[in-house]
Amino acid sequence: MSEWRDRRQEASFRGVPFWVDTDSVPVGRRTQVHEYPQRDQPFVEDLGRTTRRYQFFGFVVGDDCLAQRDRLLAALDTPGPGELVHPWFGRMTVTAGECDVSHSRNELGMVRFGLLFVDSMLEFPVQSPNTRRLLAAQEPTLLESIRRRFIDAMAPVDLARQRVNAIRTAVSGAYAFAINFLKPLTSLATDLDALVYSIVNAPDAFAASLLSDISSLERTFSGYGSDGSLKGASAKAEALAQLQDVSAVSMDPDIVIIQLAVIGLIQDAALLDILLDLAEMPVAVIQRTPDPAALDVQLAEQGARVVVSGVSDMPSGTGESSTPVSNDIIVIRDAVSEALWSVAGLSPPEHFSVLSDTRLAIDRHLTEVARSGVWLRTYAPLENLPSLVLAHALYGDALRGGEIVARNRIRHPGFVPATDLQIAKS
Repeated sequence: MSEWRDRRQEASFRGVPFWVDTDSVPVGRRTQVHEYPQRDQPFVEDLGRTTRRYQFFGFVVGDDCLAQRDRLLAALDTPGPGELVHPWFGRMTVTAGECDVSHSRNELGMVRFGLLFVDSMLEFPVQSPNTRRLLAAQEPTLLESIRRRFIDAMAPVDLARQRVNAIRTAVSGAYAFAINFLKPLTSLATDLDALVYSIVNAPDAFAASLLSDISSLERTFSGYGSDGSLKGASAKAEALAQLQDVSAVSMDPDIVIIQLAVIGLIQDAALLDILLDLAEMPVAVIQRTPDPAALDVQLAEQGARVVVSGVSDMPSGTGESSTPVSNDIIVIRDAVSEALWSVAGLSPPEHFSVLSDTRLAIDRHLTEVARSGVWLRTYAPLENLPSLVLAHALYGDALRGGEIVARNRIRHPGFVPATDLQIAKS
C-alpha cells in the first residue's frame, strides 16, 4: 500500500470534520539579511523557525451542510488553542486565525471555507506546588499529634485496677482491623493477649513503637492500576468507617476510655499509613506523540510485542498501572477524605486541626494526580476486533491496543468483544 494512503487522516478542528481541497504550510527559517558597503556577501542572521501557518481551502457538504457549517464556525470562534487533525501532519495544537466562509448558488449543499491555523503561542513556565512533597511534610506533625492524643486519652485511667478480660473484649475490634491493615502491629503484638499486655503495662511505649514502625516501613509505588498502591489505601479508608461504628462493650467508664483510645490510635495509625502510601504516588508525566508512526511500522512493532501466552506486552507509558485513571483517583480521594472526616469528628480540637490539614494536603495531591491522568468513557465496538485495529481506529495509534486489553481484562488481544468497554477519552 502507498504511504500517503496509510498516513492520511480525516481533517477536523476541535472534533468538527471538514473536507480539504488543498493545503499549504510555510516552512524554513526566519532570517534577517545585513548588507554592508564594499562587501559582496551579506551576513544572514538566523531568527528561528518560520511560524507555521496551516492554510486550508476546504468545504463541508451534504443535506445538513448548514448544520455542519455552524458547528465548524462555533469551533473557529472558540477562544484559545484547540486540536487540529491535519490530513498529512497528524494531530497538533493550534489557534484559529482569520478565516472566511462562502456560499455559491452553483454549489447548493456545499459551503466553502478558507481556514488559517497558527502554531499555538509559547507556554511560559508556571510555578506549581509539589503536592507530593507537601503531603509528605505532614508526617511529623501528624505523628506527634497522634501520640499526644493517645497519651492524653489514657492519662485518667488507672490501668493497674482494670480487668484484663474486659480490656480484651473492648479492643478486639480494633485488633482485628489492625491485623488486616497494619502489618507492623504483628511484630509488636503477636495475638490479642500480647496487645492487651502492651496496653496495660506500657501504653506510651506501645503507641510510640507502632507509629515508629509504620513511619520506618519501606514503601515503593507499585502503579496506579487496580493491583497497585491505590488498592490498599482504598480498602483501609473504607474499613475505617466500620471501625468507627464499634459500640461500647462495658458500662465501666475506664474500659470505655481504653476502648475509644485504642480505636482512635489504630484509626490514626491507619491514616498515617495511608498518607505515607499516597506520598509515594507521583503526578504522572505522559509523553504524547501527536503524529503516530505509519501503520505498517505500528503493526510490525505490535507483532513484536505479543508474547506466546496471548497477552500483549504493553508499551511503556500506555499500561493500566503506568497511567492514572482520573475516575478511580477521584473515587479514592473522596473515600480517604470521608474517612478523615469521620475520625476528625470525634477528635479533640488540636487533633482535629491536624487531621484537617492532612485532609487538605491529600485532596490537593490526589487532585493533581487525577489531573495528570486520563478520563474514561464507555465504548461498544460493532463487532469483534483485534485490539490493535480498534486502537488504530480510536486513537490512530495501534500500539495502544495493549492499554485496551489491560484495562478491560480481555483474555486475548486478537478478539476484543463487541460489548461495553472502558477506554480513555484521548
